[in-house]
Amino acid sequence: MSESLPFQPDAAVGAREGELRAFLLRFIGLTLLSGVTIGMNKVLATLLGLHLHVSNFQLAAISSAETLAMALGTIPAGYILSRGNPKHLYAGVSLSLALAFCVLPWLPGWQWVALLMFLVGLCISLRIVAMSTVFLVRLPELGQGKAGWYKGTLILGMQFLGPLCGNYLIAQLGLKAGFLISALMFAILAVLGWQVLPDNTAPRKQAGHSTLPGAASLRELLRLPIVRVTYLFEILASFTASSVGVFSILLAIRVLRWPAHHSVWLMAVQGLSCVLVLLFLGRFVLASRYREQLYGGAHLAIMAALLILGLWPSSIAYLGASVLLGLGLGVNNLVNTDNIARAPVDKARVSAHLTLFGMVGGTAGALAAGRLADLTGLRNVFLIWLFPWLAAWLVFHGSRWLRRSPPAAIPSLAPTAESAP
Repeated sequence: MSESLPFQPDAAVGAREGELRAFLLRFIGLTLLSGVTIGMNKVLATLLGLHLHVSNFQLAAISSAETLAMALGTIPAGYILSRGNPKHLYAGVSLSLALAFCVLPWLPGWQWVALLMFLVGLCISLRIVAMSTVFLVRLPELGQGKAGWYKGTLILGMQFLGPLCGNYLIAQLGLKAGFLISALMFAILAVLGWQVLPDNTAPRKQAGHSTLPGAASLRELLRLPIVRVTYLFEILASFTASSVGVFSILLAIRVLRWPAHHSVWLMAVQGLSCVLVLLFLGRFVLASRYREQLYGGAHLAIMAALLILGLWPSSIAYLGASVLLGLGLGVNNLVNTDNIARAPVDKARVSAHLTLFGMVGGTAGALAAGRLADLTGLRNVFLIWLFPWLAAWLVFHGSRWLRRSPPAAIPSLAPTAESAP
């Protein structure tokens, strides 16, 4: 028996790596299917409104009801998750969503559709916060190279695969059948979530590392410099991405004179660039000795994209700006996600805050861009957006780059060595 003792540590390491690999594959599968379902439902809800012959205002009310509920539900969701069971909550709200989508296509009027979509938004906010919290808790074990996998997979499902599936299902089977298939997918997600998600959101204890309580209240969180920086740049990124996302199609049609069926490519190029960074460049960016320079460079790339969109109206320039914007937003999210995963904070609360900031920033960015476009012209909106980015860059990057000082260390609750699944 004594001869087998030296092999026990290797066996334990192998078992741990196997468990991490299995968790990552199941979690990413759950995320992709969740993103596809959300993307499908955006198409289904819009077409349901048109099927009911609603006005533009009524269609906007149906769409905004879900978004408003998601924003209102994020902070309570973080509070509930910090004290509840992610597995039970995710499965419960997924089954509730399955029931809601069975009922939606048979509702008699747009008011009932808007009300039910509000309830759907509350459920979705809890699902999103649950998944992002679990990912942040496990990221130190998974390794820095996986920091962008959650959001990259979610974007891939929401912005590409989901809308394509929604259009195909409606074309082949009809609107009501599309809702029933969506309900079935929510039921499948409930079962998968039960299998994949843990019973709590507490950081996992590892040998030689004690688990310390993390900052939870907003006041405590904002005392941490890394949290303040992350929150600021996540808000700016959501603000900018939503503005460009809403108006890139108009830019393509009105400025570049592209056919309507080609105009989506500006948005598609930006999204694909961001997804590629999130899925494949995590280790390169986060393990680099020039990580802080890459972070600041990503924000410069976003500013360059805004400058191009405002000043050089040509197809090649706009496609290049879309690539720059996608790359910049991708690196920004990679660093922000890794910073929060390694910081001594309550992950459920921070997940709720980031989700809320993303929704509020996205909604405010689109509304503000629309108002400014009416007042100053569409292209000038992107030049106006340069100013908050430039101010933030000078405050958080400019002085450091001028001094060429090394980046400050981030407090860690867990080891950051790669455990590649």
